[in-house]
Amino acid sequence: MNKFLILSFAALISIGCNSTANQTTTANTNSAVQTSNIQPPKDSTIVSSHSHDAEKPVPPPLTTGTNKSAASTESPMARPIDVAELTADIEKAEKDLTKNPNAKEELAKAYFVRATALTDAAQYRAALGDYRKGLKLNPKDEDAKAMHDQIISIFQSINREPPKEGEEPKPLAVK
Repeated sequence: MNKFLILSFAALISIGCNSTANQTTTANTNSAVQTSNIQPPKDSTIVSSHSHDAEKPVPPPLTTGTNKSAASTESPMARPIDVAELTADIEKAEKDLTKNPNAKEELAKAYFVRATALTDAAQYRAALGDYRKGLKLNPKDEDAKAMHDQIISIFQSINREPPKEGEEPKPLAVK
């Protein structure tokens, strides 16, 4: 399931990258034609082959809730989910850790559970933050390490920088 989600994320990002590449190619082609020294005959009519592009509506930028800076960099598939209960579990585990230093694994597990939910909702940047926090507490969790590394490798494969540690966005707010 997680591999499917990650592959879907990579496919969507590559589609977005290809769209940008096509626009750049089109722009470069148009500029080459416009700067050409070839003059059309005086009685001919020139019609742009890209006139239909101007008629297409431009979608609004991705913004969701109060987390607008994160929304602009989040996956187009990202969807808000209710993580209030999972966040409450993390807060409870943090309180337990202050009383019992041996409760690190429980707090790590709480972070991993929320990270998995965020990954399933295509909120990869926020999920990365939870994986990082959990791995600091329990670096031996192989599944969490594999998911962390997989998200990082996807960012690298699409030539995007993952958020720096500590700069990961909060989960998208549910309206």
